[in-house]
Amino acid sequence: MGWEVFTTAPDQVIGEAWCELLRNAGVECKLQPGDAIGFLGISVMPVRLVVPEAEIEKAREILDDYLGYSTEEQL
Repeated sequence: MGWEVFTTAPDQVIGEAWCELLRNAGVECKLQPGDAIGFLGISVMPVRLVVPEAEIEKAREILDDYLGYSTEEQL
């Protein structure tokens, strides 16, 4: 199973929250290895979220719905 980056969160705390949202919806999610390393344990830098390749569209729909985006707004 290949993992693909599907979005970037503004920081590790938000990234972890988004991953938990996806996991609760049945989509495996994790932060890109190496992105979540911070001096004090939590990165304040953007972090990339990765999901299995086959789940990218589902993950994007779940996150877009949560954030209140529509496909038309992204074009």
